[in-house]
Amino acid sequence: MDFDFPTDTLMLRDILRRFVQKEARPLEMKYFNTGRLEPEEQARLRSAIEQMGLWGATVPERFGGGGLDTLTACVIEEELGGTFIPVELGDVPALLYACTGEQVGRFLEPALAGKRRAILAAREPEGVRPEAWTTIAVPEGEHLRLKGTKVLSAAPGSNDFLIVLAKAPAGFTAILVESSHPGLTISNQTGGTATLQDVLVEKDAILGEPGKSLASASAEGPRVWIRTGARYVGIVQRLLTMAADHARDWVSLGAPLSVRPAVQRQLAEISVELESARWLVYHAAWLADKGQPIRLPAAQVRLATGQMLQRAIDRVTTIFGGPAPAPNLLPQRMVRSQVSPEALEVALEYARASVAAEVLAAGTEK
Repeated sequence: MDFDFPTDTLMLRDILRRFVQKEARPLEMKYFNTGRLEPEEQARLRSAIEQMGLWGATVPERFGGGGLDTLTACVIEEELGGTFIPVELGDVPALLYACTGEQVGRFLEPALAGKRRAILAAREPEGVRPEAWTTIAVPEGEHLRLKGTKVLSAAPGSNDFLIVLAKAPAGFTAILVESSHPGLTISNQTGGTATLQDVLVEKDAILGEPGKSLASASAEGPRVWIRTGARYVGIVQRLLTMAADHARDWVSLGAPLSVRPAVQRQLAEISVELESARWLVYHAAWLADKGQPIRLPAAQVRLATGQMLQRAIDRVTTIFGGPAPAPNLLPQRMVRSQVSPEALEVALEYARASVAAEVLAAGTEK
């Protein structure tokens, strides 16, 4: 078995690591104190990504992107997981690739160029599972009337647009809505929500085939799970480094925390789980690039890395704050800025069900 990464991938990893240390991390405390980056700071990060040739690197070649393989994409995700600053790579939601006609020039091309952002509006405040979603799209002649409230994947700017998933007669349908559309109210409180109060859009705002949006997103799901797993590996590596630094530097009762067996146990358990999850991620990425079936390996990655992240948060918070997790400590705040605990729990539930179904099916075949 060959566990070596390609030379170009290793060079890219090293370049990204320096970028994270020198460009992104110095902005972290300011970002968490203010909740935003200045336009010139965003521009500087964007310029650095472009100079590395990474803008749009993971976008499929048929849309003008780099079409990067899954393994190298995971290396990128892991390194960027080492900072809690949002670094954009020119990715867009996979649903946006269904743009046709005038939608291409109005939404897809500007999004790929980084001139506009596509903000996903799928889950809702009362539930992250589709069965609990109540936002509707009611046909009215050549229009659709949207009603409901959605949780946003990011806070939109005035030039951005939403991809709203709503219940239509044909089933869940993706609909393109300008962030400044009449009847749409954006709130940046509690993570960012969009309230659609009788928002009237033309039917040509429908993205892709009506009623097929969830199926389209599901088809791309396994590769997204693998890349997300790589991002979680990077986050936990950063948490482990923070915890180890804190344990060495913080002196309590005349000795550093690092001498305490309980702290050593926590650090050791994080390290072992991290290394196990890392190779689970890269094996799944390797299978994806070989064209092998990946639904089970991707679900295993989703489950293993998500659980690892949850446990790492609790362990690191304990090291920083005492015998019980404290929700306001910095490590936990940092992770919450990238990963919603509620959405993570639902993703883990779905991953468990997917893995169990595959295991039971394999037993039946025997």
